[in-house]
Amino acid sequence: MRGGYRLGAGRKKGFAAKNAEEARRLLSERLAQEISPIADILILKAKKGNVRAIKELFDRAWGRPNLLIEEKFESPAVIELSETIAKKYGIKPTH
Repeated sequence: MRGGYRLGAGRKKGFAAKNAEEARRLLSERLAQEISPIADILILKAKKGNVRAIKELFDRAWGRPNLLIEEKFESPAVIELSETIAKKYGIKPTH
């Protein structure tokens, strides 16, 4: 018999959550003890130009930047092209 309801089947309620909570607590304590050498290595990588390390440091130190920037304009933006640029790209110049 496959699928459907079976008495006693499936993950036990609360079991995974309890284990995960305990694992997070233990890892948090261990990380707090070892944070200094880890931070030193991350900073060294950032100084050598590792973009991922730089991003991680900035995100952790000052928080992730807001991804959504909303601006409301009363009128649409107008872009004026010079004749040289307009001719180069075959666009009618704005004046």
